[in-house]
Amino acid sequence: MDKTIGISELRKTIFSKVKEVHEDRSRYIIIQRSKPKAVLLSPNEVETLEIMADKETLSDIKQAKEDIRKGRFISYEEFIEKK
Repeated sequence: MDKTIGISELRKTIFSKVKEVHEDRSRYIIIQRSKPKAVLLSPNEVETLEIMADKETLSDIKQAKEDIRKGRFISYEEFIEKK
């Protein structure tokens, strides 16, 4: 769930907020003069958003999940042996 924080408050608590974002995957919308100006996210959240925005990668992930569900895969050991 997103939380909002004023930029003045963030200046005072930046270290604890960064720790919270890192450990709890919290997200903060940073407000300045009553308007949203930025978002504080963990690197994992950014990576997830990038993957979700890439339709080709998302399609590949869905196909891989379907292949696994239907048993169309080989183990890592089998893969290495084939090389």
